[in-house]
Amino acid sequence: MDREDQRRYLVVGSVILEVVTPLFQQKIENDCITGGFGSLQAFINSPQVIHTLFHLRHRNSWCCKDKAKCRNHAALPLVYCQWKKLYSENPGPGIHNCHCKFTANPVQLNEMDISLSSLILLNCCNISQPEEEAVQLLRQYKNDYLSHNTTGCITQTEYNTLWTDLVTYVLRLDPSKHDDLVRIENRPLDVSLCKNISHSCLIFTSR
Repeated sequence: MDREDQRRYLVVGSVILEVVTPLFQQKIENDCITGGFGSLQAFINSPQVIHTLFHLRHRNSWCCKDKAKCRNHAALPLVYCQWKKLYSENPGPGIHNCHCKFTANPVQLNEMDISLSSLILLNCCNISQPEEEAVQLLRQYKNDYLSHNTTGCITQTEYNTLWTDLVTYVLRLDPSKHDDLVRIENRPLDVSLCKNISHSCLIFTSR
């Protein structure tokens, strides 16, 4: 196994976990503050957000409120464990297959990985079209180069174009991250850290 290929994997994984994921989390927090929500729990428990996320997990469901806004998505990008992290079903009788059956859990921002945070950003937050493009592409790069990467390596050919794109879209979201990117790009190989990155990035594949 080529050590430089491993180091490039380390660099890309470090950017995703140490820069991109916290950046997505910060964007969500900013949206909560701007919207006047006192906590993340209050934000994801708001009618519009819970309704939106409900339909990203449940198919062929028509809610007892806002039926005109119900959506029947072909794909369900919010996976079971993510939904259960966010919401608990209310005990007692009630209409099934409706978002009113659920209440938000006291989840913290640092519990949200890039998959979950990107879904919330793209579907529930107010971001500009250029920011939306950056979020979508950064999430896609995580999938393309980390989530399905069982070798723990990235070749020079892949890295040459990937690094330029990572820098472009991270700085589009937050220009102050330039020094962090330079620091990570020069990081020496750490096999233990590579294993931690591999474990974290293979857990979920966002769609």
